[in-house]
Amino acid sequence: MKLKDEGKVRAFGLCEVSVETLTRAHSVVPVEALQTEYSLWSREPEAELLPACERLGAKFIAYSPLGRGFLSGGIRSTGALSSGDFRRTHPRFEDANLANNLDLVDRLNEIALHLERTPSQLALAWLLAQPWDVVPIPATTRLEHFEENLKALEIELSPADLQAIGNALPPGQVQGARHPAEHMKTINQ
Repeated sequence: MKLKDEGKVRAFGLCEVSVETLTRAHSVVPVEALQTEYSLWSREPEAELLPACERLGAKFIAYSPLGRGFLSGGIRSTGALSSGDFRRTHPRFEDANLANNLDLVDRLNEIALHLERTPSQLALAWLLAQPWDVVPIPATTRLEHFEENLKALEIELSPADLQAIGNALPPGQVQGARHPAEHMKTINQ
């Protein structure tokens, strides 16, 4: 608190912690933001983290809201990724998991075609329409993807659209862990 009182720290935030850690930290100093992966293919925060953030008044920052680019529909195989791309070691991109996950993203693509939007736009619009105060931070290296993502702010999804999108990628249906096993040991502590 001293650093905050001195004006050296504006706010405190945490990344990838459990509800218990978030609550414990918040009892010491108000936690104003929690950054955790959240998207149509990483829906785990819905069970406890998002309600805890709402209860504590912490902003939820959703990283990888496009599932490491997978929800764009453009990644059909690991062969399409450069040799140094970290996703080649990511469990959700392993061949055994990829086929199942492609079926899920194809469902999203069908809805996107029907609504005349891109899968990325729908994934972001769905996230923004959730009942929690979520700020997605999609990463991109291309201006055209940035501009495409911005258009998600203009989309108003009907309750039926939201349900169809959520049902296309229901919780628990994505195959593979969010991160490689060694990294998963550091998450939700």
